[in-house]
Amino acid sequence: MAYFIDGKDCMISEWVLLILAYVFVAARLYTRLFRVREKLSWADWLLVASALDALGLIICDTLTYKMGVLDEYETSVKLSKISFASNYFYDFGMGFPKLSMLAFYWTFFDFNARPAMRKMLWALTAFVVTCYLTILFDDTFFCGVPVSVQWSQAEDACSVFYAPEPFILNFTLNLACYLVVYTIPLILLAQGVLRSSKGVSLTFVLGGLTIASSIVRFVCLKVGTGQENLVYPLSMLEMTLSIIVVALPGLKPLLESSSHHVDTENYTEQPKLSVV
Repeated sequence: MAYFIDGKDCMISEWVLLILAYVFVAARLYTRLFRVREKLSWADWLLVASALDALGLIICDTLTYKMGVLDEYETSVKLSKISFASNYFYDFGMGFPKLSMLAFYWTFFDFNARPAMRKMLWALTAFVVTCYLTILFDDTFFCGVPVSVQWSQAEDACSVFYAPEPFILNFTLNLACYLVVYTIPLILLAQGVLRSSKGVSLTFVLGGLTIASSIVRFVCLKVGTGQENLVYPLSMLEMTLSIIVVALPGLKPLLESSSHHVDTENYTEQPKLSVV
């Protein structure tokens, strides 16, 4: 007989993943403030926003678990409101790690040496912001106004949490933004600006796993696996991997002997940041 993932399994796995993500965020902030001795940048603040968003998501899941509906499903107004809120933390919140990585690109590269990269980053940043604003409005107004219709308990009531159209749209935009964010280092590798290294390879591997977790989550929800609760740890897994990938570029000074030492062996151009 197949093992069924119950609510307790979900909570244990999610909290372990959240703690893991917070370890990397704490390491990134420690490196920035105490090893490099610089103020937090936009990339760091957006990483913090990602961590807070992950906390918001797991709080929603924990409230759902405490209601007992992960083991014995029963609809209610309270559950519908929690589900509505969790949409924001996952669908819209997945934009924070991507914006953090883009913010890192903005502060790292020398645009005087490569002015074309500035235009490319403007275009990609505008694309990512537009995608997640679309997701925000889609999650809020898909069922029309007032939004309170989404926690109506009527049989034919609209709910964005269960509707297939916003689910497919949000997944598509999220996946497109993943590809956009990882296009930049791929282009730099092809041009020889970014040299291959263990650190770069690890970042790409974890980035690939992040995209894979998003796709697996989509397939599980679209096809069905008989494990309705699987979506909860998969959502947290994707968010955790996203946070770790963003935190990685700022951790290298932890391995260096001097807090002010700048290692640029992976790049052929002089960066403006000392945290890679």
